[in-house]
Amino acid sequence: MKPSIGIIINLNAKQNRKHGKDPVALYETIGGNHVIVRSTCDTGQIRDVAREFRKKGIAYLGVCGGDGSLHHVISEFLQVYRSGLPPILALKGGTMDTVSRTIKLKGKGPCILRRMIAAMRSGRTPELHTRDTIRVGKKHCFLFGLGISSNFLREYYEGGDPGPVKAVKVAARGIAGGIFGGEVGSLFTRFNACVDVDGECVPFNDFLGILAATVDNVGIGFRPLFRAYEENGTFHAIFAGFGPATLVKQIYRFKTGKPLRHPHYHETVGRRMRISSPGPIPYMMDGDLYEARDELVVESGRQVTLVRV
Repeated sequence: MKPSIGIIINLNAKQNRKHGKDPVALYETIGGNHVIVRSTCDTGQIRDVAREFRKKGIAYLGVCGGDGSLHHVISEFLQVYRSGLPPILALKGGTMDTVSRTIKLKGKGPCILRRMIAAMRSGRTPELHTRDTIRVGKKHCFLFGLGISSNFLREYYEGGDPGPVKAVKVAARGIAGGIFGGEVGSLFTRFNACVDVDGECVPFNDFLGILAATVDNVGIGFRPLFRAYEENGTFHAIFAGFGPATLVKQIYRFKTGKPLRHPHYHETVGRRMRISSPGPIPYMMDGDLYEARDELVVESGRQVTLVRV
C-alpha cells in the first residue's frame, strides 16, 4: 500500500522537544501504512525530504511543527514541487500555531492525525482551505512584518521560555509602556523608509510598524488584517506612522479587525510592496527573523491548501 500522507517533523519545534515520546515512532504508530514519516533537525534537510515525498507521490503533506516550521517546509517544498504542493495537514507542535488557528484546526498533532486517518478510512474528504502566501526572494510565508512586529519577536525570544504566556507578558509590557512611558526595550523603535504598494506610495515615511498577511490572525487573539481574504493573489498590508500611545488607545480596534483612526494609518490590498531604506532592514516571516539591506521586495506568492479535519 502506497502511503497517502508524508509527514515531516521538526525535532526542534517546542512541543516536539518537550514531548516525552519519540514523535517519529508516535506518528508511525498512529498512521500505520497510510503514512511515511521523516524528521529534520535543520532547514538544510527539508529539500531532500521534499524530493522523496514527490517521488513517492504522497496525497497530503503533514507538517509537525509551528508557524516557523510551516514557513520553512513550504518554502523548500515549493522549490521541488513546481506545479503546487499537496494539501497541507498542520500537525502543530510549535509555540503559537497561529496559522492553524485561522482555519479553526482543533487539537494536538496526534489527535489531528487520528481524525485524518479515520476520515480516509471512511472515504470522507477533509475540508480544504486555499491560502495565498507572501514571497520574499525564495521564501514564502503567511505573515510578514517589520518595525514593531519584528521588535516584538526580538523581545519575545530574549530570555525565558517562548510561549503564549511570554507573548502576553511582552504585549502587556508594551501596553503599559504606551500608556505610562515605562521601559519597553526596543519594542517601539521606529524606522524611516519609502514604501509603495503596486506603485502607489504610502503617504508617510516614518513608521512604528508595517504588517502584511494572507491570514487574519497574527497571534494571541489579534486580527488586524481584516482584508486578508478579500482577493486571490493579494495580501493585506497595514502601515502605522503614529506613536505607541495611539496604538494602545485603539488596541481594541487592532485586536478585533477594525481600521485604526489616525491620519498616519494606511492600509491597502496589493500584490507587490517595495521598501527602500538606507542600511539594514530587519523583518520577520511567520515568526522567523531576517535582515535585508537598502531595499526589500515583498510579493504575492504561490497558493497552498490547508486541511481541516
